[in-house]
Amino acid sequence: MVSTSYLITVAAVAGVVFVPGPAIYLFVALTSIGLYVPFSLQVTLAQDYLPTRVGTAGGITLGLMAGVGGLTSPVIGSIADATSLRTALTPLIAMPALSWLLFRTLPEPAVPKPLLEDRGEETAQKTGSRSTERSSR
Repeated sequence: MVSTSYLITVAAVAGVVFVPGPAIYLFVALTSIGLYVPFSLQVTLAQDYLPTRVGTAGGITLGLMAGVGGLTSPVIGSIADATSLRTALTPLIAMPALSWLLFRTLPEPAVPKPLLEDRGEETAQKTGSRSTERSSR
């Protein structure tokens, strides 16, 4: 789902940059959808990579996304002021393509043992041994 979304976003951003007229609204909508769909999946994936630090993984993922967007917006605006909006937005076509390529190289996250299940077994063993001791008295 994530990789498909990235590929759709490549075409959608290219449409925003190169398609004139009212059809641009369709490509803006497709770009928005293509960027929004993998958002929660990216956070969940980061949490899968750091199962004991889910808050840290979510915070870094969201913070990095917002931080990079905030830092690049003025740069893109400056390029657009100096040249044209099309020139400034053209490099953005490569970003979802780069994301797609990098996403394909990620290994599957390890599946951790459920922590509560382990604790439940230990509790059951302790409770079971106590009940056995009580019944033998």
